[in-house]
Amino acid sequence: MSVDPIAAPQRESTRRGSLAWRLGLLLGGIVLVVLLVIGIVVNRVVSSGYQSVLAAQQQERLQTAADALVDAISRPAPAVRVRAQVQRLAISLGGVVTVLGPNGRVVVAAGRQPTGDTLTLDAPIVSDGQQLGTLHADLPAGVADQGFLRLFNLTLLGAGLLSLIGIVALALYGTNRLTRPLRTVVEAAHRLGRGDLSARARGGTDGESAELAEAFNLMADHLQRSESLRRRAASDMAHDLATPATVLESQLQAMIDGVVPADREQLEAARSAASALGSVIGQMGELATAESAPLQRRVELVDLAGVLDELTRSLEGLARERGVAISVEPTAATHVWVDRDQLARALRNVVTNAIQHTPSGRSVRLSLAAPPGAAQLRVTDEGAGISAEDLPHVFERFYRADRARSSEETGGQRGSGIGLTIARELVAANGGRISVDQTGSAGTTFLVELPLA
Repeated sequence: MSVDPIAAPQRESTRRGSLAWRLGLLLGGIVLVVLLVIGIVVNRVVSSGYQSVLAAQQQERLQTAADALVDAISRPAPAVRVRAQVQRLAISLGGVVTVLGPNGRVVVAAGRQPTGDTLTLDAPIVSDGQQLGTLHADLPAGVADQGFLRLFNLTLLGAGLLSLIGIVALALYGTNRLTRPLRTVVEAAHRLGRGDLSARARGGTDGESAELAEAFNLMADHLQRSESLRRRAASDMAHDLATPATVLESQLQAMIDGVVPADREQLEAARSAASALGSVIGQMGELATAESAPLQRRVELVDLAGVLDELTRSLEGLARERGVAISVEPTAATHVWVDRDQLARALRNVVTNAIQHTPSGRSVRLSLAAPPGAAQLRVTDEGAGISAEDLPHVFERFYRADRARSSEETGGQRGSGIGLTIARELVAANGGRISVDQTGSAGTTFLVELPLA
């Protein structure tokens, strides 16, 4: 059973849950913890504050009762007269109320000893500045405020739950809006993965999603262009391989059939077709080698002036065939640490490209300069220049400029579109860079920069 490679990640992401839900639940969890902490603190503060208020009220009631007992305490046999009042007070306060004499002896006690935490209050019984005794009370702490705190806690819990539901709903709504641009990028990525190279993403109003969408669209543009170049290259390579192969096959078949003699001239034509076929295959291998150049380079101290002299001598035959002159401006010795063979191959491709795009009777100029920190080699041709449309792509693999113009400039020969790509890879492998310094109707100048030794 086959598995859809696009649907599988979608199912996996669905199992993990959406980012909006996860963010919403995370915010809800954070809010829940905050509400719990706030509720506990508020409960403690309110309970403590209310307990203090209640204690003050109980103290005030006890003092009022003590003042009311002054007359009964000051007469003989106070216990009989005081007992009923103390009993009522004890029932009202819910604890034990005791009347103590001046010597601390118990005169009257009424009520039931409370369980749990107790609140102890004392109120002096004073008449004309003389303390006749003390009204002592042991009361349950918080009995009077249990109903209030229960109602307060229920109210606080209800408000917290409503706040939590509202905040989670708002968080889900907000995160859903925030992650909507991300979903458009995901949808575009799935479309791109299914082969729709026109898929593009739209970012949101925030900078992050807009930057992500822009980066995705840039990647998609490069991918679409690469695919277009790949298809075009496949067609061109098939043509470049098929033409010499067909010529070679027909030439050999003609000699086998005796249609043409197997003389030197016919064998030379067959050899030329085989050479063209091998040239195309060799360039493909050279590109693969260039891409692995950083791992293969063997660095040595190289004099660029000497490399240019060797290069011009090796290309004299091609230049003579094209009717192009190569001139090298005099320069002092300039040394760089590079792989000599890789650099020579890169410069050969650049100069060969310049020769092929220079009309007969014109020249290609090579100049070398050494400003602080870098060696600069300029290769200038006298061709028609590079159009603004083609300029950003001259170093892309398999890219060929307008075919009619290229064919006219190169005398009917078309390059493979990888010579400058190979040059760029080899120069970059040796710590340098290559670029188009200037271009126009008077010609094009390529600039190769390398760090000085």
